[in-house]
Amino acid sequence: MKIVLNRKYNLSVGSHTLRRLMAANNLQSAIRRKRRKSIRQIGLEKLTADNILKRDFFAPLPGRKYVTDITYIPIRNSMVYFSVILDLFNGEIVSHKISRSADAALSTDVVSNLALKRDLEGAVLHSDQGVHYTNKAYQSLLKEKGIIASMSRKGNCWDNAMVENFFSHYKCECIRLCKKSLYSFENVVEVTEEYLNFYNKERYQSRLKNMSPIDYRLQNFKN
Repeated sequence: MKIVLNRKYNLSVGSHTLRRLMAANNLQSAIRRKRRKSIRQIGLEKLTADNILKRDFFAPLPGRKYVTDITYIPIRNSMVYFSVILDLFNGEIVSHKISRSADAALSTDVVSNLALKRDLEGAVLHSDQGVHYTNKAYQSLLKEKGIIASMSRKGNCWDNAMVENFFSHYKCECIRLCKKSLYSFENVVEVTEEYLNFYNKERYQSRLKNMSPIDYRLQNFKN
């Protein structure tokens, strides 16, 4: 209003004087209403967790410490998204999902699938602070299953080094070798499922006393 009076009518009026004049003449400025957050916006708010894992990647028992992450595989004019949960006891991939879409189900479905096979009450599940892990649906699912959420510090990939290491092997030993034949989503699914079978059952690791992840688990825990 002050600017209009000055530029249009060449009048210079102070703020206090202008308010008094408007009040005396029953005038009210149009005020924009404060926008309320929609349900969708509220759902996108970041719900972070403390870094409980703190790079302690040793787990004395199966099913007590897990790490999770998502990677992507480029194919012709598209992307394929690959989500995993890894058990820190033996490095076994205990749940995974391959999808055409980077939707919220990428992070929630792997947890739900694992819950069908294992009791997750009191287990720690560590992730980064990506949108797939800081959304309300994911955090609510963890609470429902009794899982303790842990998150890397922002922008610190080393806090989730074990799953990053798995993806590095996967891309080197699987995707790069098959790159010329990866034309479709179905191609990626096929080679990834084959690799996971190999990785869990046949990829011997020195840190596991030269056993595969599943052999190591069965050797130490018969159940």
